[in-house]
Amino acid sequence: MSLSCDEERPSYIQRQNRQNRQNRQNENFYSIHKSNIIGLGLLLICIAAFILQTELAQFVQTEKMYNKPYFILWVVHSAWLIMLPIQFAFKPNPRKLFKEFLYSIHELFNVVKKPSYEFIPDNYEEGDNISHILFSSWRNPITSYLLGIITLFTFGFCVVGYSWYIAINLTTMSNLTAIYNTSCFWAYVFSILMLGESLKIRKIGAVCLSIVGIIILTFFKKDSKIPSRDNDNNNISDGYEFFPGDLIAIFSAILCGLCEVLYKKYASPPTPSILFSNILTGLMGFTSLLLLWVPLPILHFIGIEKFELPDLHTFGFILLIGLMGVTFNASFMIVISFTSPLFAAIGTMLTIPLVAIVDVGVTGVPLEMNTIIGSFCILIGFVLLSWSNFQMINE
Repeated sequence: MSLSCDEERPSYIQRQNRQNRQNRQNENFYSIHKSNIIGLGLLLICIAAFILQTELAQFVQTEKMYNKPYFILWVVHSAWLIMLPIQFAFKPNPRKLFKEFLYSIHELFNVVKKPSYEFIPDNYEEGDNISHILFSSWRNPITSYLLGIITLFTFGFCVVGYSWYIAINLTTMSNLTAIYNTSCFWAYVFSILMLGESLKIRKIGAVCLSIVGIIILTFFKKDSKIPSRDNDNNNISDGYEFFPGDLIAIFSAILCGLCEVLYKKYASPPTPSILFSNILTGLMGFTSLLLLWVPLPILHFIGIEKFELPDLHTFGFILLIGLMGVTFNASFMIVISFTSPLFAAIGTMLTIPLVAIVDVGVTGVPLEMNTIIGSFCILIGFVLLSWSNFQMINE
């Protein structure tokens, strides 16, 4: 018995639907692939900026003898403000720039809050839609949400940075480096809990390799000795005195991993946007300039950090630290938006062996075996994570 034409082959509509699904899958594949390539490129910029920032910060506090961590932190975080005029330099039409930003925040708000709002009309320039959407009321939910995430991440990253500075004087640099860089582990834990990240053997292996590399780098030095300091200089003389500093370092690492995941969940639009990340970073810088100076007189009066302005030459170096900080944080936020908090956290671990290599060039002291082995572990961990991400894209 012969089959009808409809039974012999799929209908035109079925073929068209199948083709549309295939086209969407291809578009998603190339979109994710493009995001990962952009993220990897920006990660390289992020690493270079971090290395320069670290070397400059060390120079200011040791060679220039200007040990005022909170003031430096405030200047560096306030420097993020420069991202706002930079956007206007590349996009001279402020209304078009503002429209793109509104699309991103509106898209993000719809995903996080799942309200029944429509997106911004394309012809908004002919009406008053901007003021209606963003400034019609101070209690407008989109405005409140934007102010909320700006405030949250401004103070969150400030606490992360300053707790790191506090831990410096309460523990050894080896302990601090090893503990602080476990933030990749905490980023993965919070990604599982908050982003629905699945447990993958490859990712677990990447995290473990990276942490093992950090431990080898910091604890297996030939000249690794516990520093002995006397009480008059408020220095460490007993191993038990490391405990408060280690606790603060653990807190800093956990908070860092949490902030990275919260940024991905609440401040990364479904469609990754460099413009949105840069403007958000600039607004965080403005908030830092406006609010984070308040602890300066408090720290001065209680004697924790006596306020003292640097000379012009030293202040110039602090501004360079700020410039590198802007480059690092802006690119780091974009990397999180385009990839994942875990990829960004492990990627920035590459700064540790690279800083060691830079130090070799500066000091002329050859690399020790622990540096080579630890750096190799971190590199393998990063490659394993990148390969895992590539496999997920293909799947």
